[in-house]
Amino acid sequence: MFTELTGEDLYAEIIMQRTNDRRNFLIVEGDGDISIFDRFLEAELFVAIPASGKKSAREALTLAFEDGFPGVYSVLDRDWKDLIPGEIDDWRIVYTDQYDLDMCVFFSGAYSAVASGYCVRGGYRAAGEGCAEKDIQKICLDMAFPVGVLRFVSERDGFQLRLRDFPLHEVVDPGGLFVDLSALVSVALNRSKRCQVPASEILAALTEEMEQIGDQARYCSGHDVARAFAILMRKRWSTVMSVDHVEKAARTAVHWGRFKNFSVYADCALWFDGDATQVWRSEDATL
Repeated sequence: MFTELTGEDLYAEIIMQRTNDRRNFLIVEGDGDISIFDRFLEAELFVAIPASGKKSAREALTLAFEDGFPGVYSVLDRDWKDLIPGEIDDWRIVYTDQYDLDMCVFFSGAYSAVASGYCVRGGYRAAGEGCAEKDIQKICLDMAFPVGVLRFVSERDGFQLRLRDFPLHEVVDPGGLFVDLSALVSVALNRSKRCQVPASEILAALTEEMEQIGDQARYCSGHDVARAFAILMRKRWSTVMSVDHVEKAARTAVHWGRFKNFSVYADCALWFDGDATQVWRSEDATL
């Protein structure tokens, strides 16, 4: 019912739903968020409502807050919050501690679980060389990082590069698991008809910014690390899996113990003076 709604449409639907639903509403950005929260949200107190992206979520939240509409809360992706202006600051909105919710999944230990579930025939073993969670994370971050920084630079400097659903496999060096920066810029430009900035200027800005960053993870999106992991699976463990399948498998691997370590678990509880039972189900209820 909520697919592809504008912010105004989404708010109107929430108002209509309130006529027969007294629960609190949790606005999230899309179905991927629902696939995680649905298992842990206290269904008698909260219902999760997916927006069709952050723009519609922000618009709906702004309208709800301006009208004083009760019982509306939200979990949104951090994206460039505190790096580029534009996000809403409100006590009813919780932002992920990582770039997005899928990055929280990435750091939860879910990806090694996916590897053990799908890559055993290709030689994956949890105790094997290069198979530890920290090894998987480093390799995937190294591949996703340049794309994330280019996305940041483009947003900050107005390059108008089209980097959504970026084909990471096209810019990873065939002989190793690292990104060719010149190829990255070239492919990005070929996908971006509105960009009028020379490749040399973009490459210089990208390189300069990368050299100044100490925290790689802050600039990586969950979609890019999922693509990196799909490349790692194919190159190292001869396992072919679509990016969409990687993301879904990783989300499925988030059990209660992993979810409780997400920052959003404790942050959302602050809406109710730290009482997590006002938002989330008990551990026993998720079994």
